[in-house]
Amino acid sequence: MHKSVIFTFGLLASSLVMLAAMPLFNNNTVAMAQGYDDTYYGDNSYSKYPTDDKKYECQKGPFEGFFVGSVEFCKFNKFDKDDDRKDNRTGTQGPQGPVGPQGIQGETGPQGPKGDTGATGATGATGQTGQTGQTGQTGQTGPEGPSVLDNTRFYNVVGPRDSEPPLLISVASCDAGDSATGGGYEKSSTNVDVQSNLPASGGDEWFVLGVIETGTIGSLIASAQCFDNPPLRP
Repeated sequence: MHKSVIFTFGLLASSLVMLAAMPLFNNNTVAMAQGYDDTYYGDNSYSKYPTDDKKYECQKGPFEGFFVGSVEFCKFNKFDKDDDRKDNRTGTQGPQGPVGPQGIQGETGPQGPKGDTGATGATGATGQTGQTGQTGQTGQTGPEGPSVLDNTRFYNVVGPRDSEPPLLISVASCDAGDSATGGGYEKSSTNVDVQSNLPASGGDEWFVLGVIETGTIGSLIASAQCFDNPPLRP
C-alpha cells in the first residue's frame, strides 16, 4: 500500500516537471529552427512529422526532433560541442567581406561666403635720394670759324673710274680733315644706271653707285667739291 502511494506520487511529480519544461524546450527549439528556416531554407525545409520527402529525424543540433529531407541539414550551423543553446553565446566573427563599389559622387555643395579681406601689408621704407654729381668745368672756347666762305679754299677731287659690270662704284676723297660740301659723277654711256649719289660717312668723301648690264660697255667716275679746313693746304 505505501509503495503504491510513493510510486504514484513520484510519477505525478515527474509529470509535473516534464510539463513545466516542455514549453521552454519546445519554444526554444522551434524559435531556433524557425530562425534558420526563415533565413536560409524557407518554410518547408523541416517538419514536425515524417513525410515522403522529410523522413530523417534530427537527433541533435538546432533542428533536433524535426524531420528533414537530408541528414546534412541536421548538421547545419552546429552550436558549441556541448550543444548548449541556452546561453546565447556569439560565435567567432567571420572574415571581413569585400569592399563594395564606390558610391555615386554627391552633388557639389553651395559656394561658401567670401572670406574677409586680409590686412594691408606695411609700406616699405623709401630709399634715400642719391647725391647730385658735380658740374664739370666749361671747356675752353675754340677759335672763331669763318663767317664768310672763302672761295679760294674750295677744291675738287675726282674718284677712280669703274667699268666692271654689273656694279660700278667710285668714291672721291677730300684731304684728311677737310669736308665734302658737294659732289657728282660722270658716266660714259646711257647704259649706266646711277643708284646712289651722296656724301659718304664721315663727311670727307663723295660716294657714287651705278648698275650696268653684263655684256655692255660703260664706266662711272665720282667727283667731290671739298672745303679746305685749317690747317690750310699749301
